Amino acid sequence: ASRPANATVATVATSTTSAVLFASNAARRQVFVYNDSNSTLYVAFAATTTSAAFTVLIPKNGFWGGMLNGYTGAISGILDNGTGNARVTEVTT
Repeated sequence: ASRPANATVATVATSTTSAVLFASNAARRQVFVYNDSNSTLYVAFAATTTSAAFTVLIPKNGFWGGMLNGYTGAISGILDNGTGNARVTEVTT
């Protein structure tokens, strides 16, 4: 496999309504998410997420990054209350 050569940095508005943090991307190799809010951010490897069905929980002002082992589908997030931002970076080939 080729080494990652590109990264896209973005800000995604988050709230108590599920939002797509990363669209499906066949070139994705790694993602990073910083929860820039005063609430817990629930993240799911799915097009939508809830506080009951999620993959990763990121506390307020918390960070998560990980290798995805080939997962290229949508990744979404939702806050447990209020509004904020997810500062996201997607590394691609």
